[in-house]
Amino acid sequence: MLEYRTIRGAKIAFERAGNGEELIVFIHGVGADKTGWAPQVAYFSQMGYSVAAIDMRGTGESQSRDESGLAVPITMADFASDVNALILDLGFEKAHWVGNSKGGVVIMEAVRQKFSTIAKAVLSNTFAKHPDSTQILPRPAQALKTKSLTEFAAERIPFAHRTDISPEILNNSIRAMATKDVETYLLSWRETWSHDYRDILPSVSVPALVITGSLDKITPPSLGLEIANLIPNAKYHEIENASHLSNLDQPGEFNRVVGEFLKEG
Repeated sequence: MLEYRTIRGAKIAFERAGNGEELIVFIHGVGADKTGWAPQVAYFSQMGYSVAAIDMRGTGESQSRDESGLAVPITMADFASDVNALILDLGFEKAHWVGNSKGGVVIMEAVRQKFSTIAKAVLSNTFAKHPDSTQILPRPAQALKTKSLTEFAAERIPFAHRTDISPEILNNSIRAMATKDVETYLLSWRETWSHDYRDILPSVSVPALVITGSLDKITPPSLGLEIANLIPNAKYHEIENASHLSNLDQPGEFNRVVGEFLKEG
């Protein structure tokens, strides 16, 4: 069920399901939106959890611009603070934070801010500091000088999926990126690739699971292993035949691994 809350002055949309005592928040990547978590929303709500798949500010059905037409503030601190505030607004003291790509970076920012709402953390297809960030940062702004966001999405999103992904899933992923507000998309892109969280990972005190996709060339498994090696007692799992959107490429395996991790004492 689609819900809206005003969080820290911005309208935030999220898909809500389940009525369990434990909450899972799903945080999408820079080119995605809440719809990319559909297999997880269905599965974990049926497993007895409360679930919220969020459109981060500037994306999807969440607010992108204020009344004067200016883009809402877009920083990694804003993203993490929005998730933290939404958890509390929903009446929970803690939640399991599950983030893919930018979503994983959001979780690391929440650790930096010492938010107490993280029960367990799942960091999927992400990075603490991307070694190619200097080359990656200007890519969309340069492309969008001559292409529409729809054209750019159609070019880039196939790299985020395994090659034999269904046309329906591929088209849904392209739509999620193509329908973004261009300015807030570029601001989100800048924030995603600009940070270095390696120094704070040894301070992570909550149980953590790091997931990678064996086919992921955007955030290859080596970057996930770096995170897992820096977080005390972190678990690591590589999903075979999955690319950057491993939760959509292999949803059954993703759900199984995350589900087992959340059930652990």
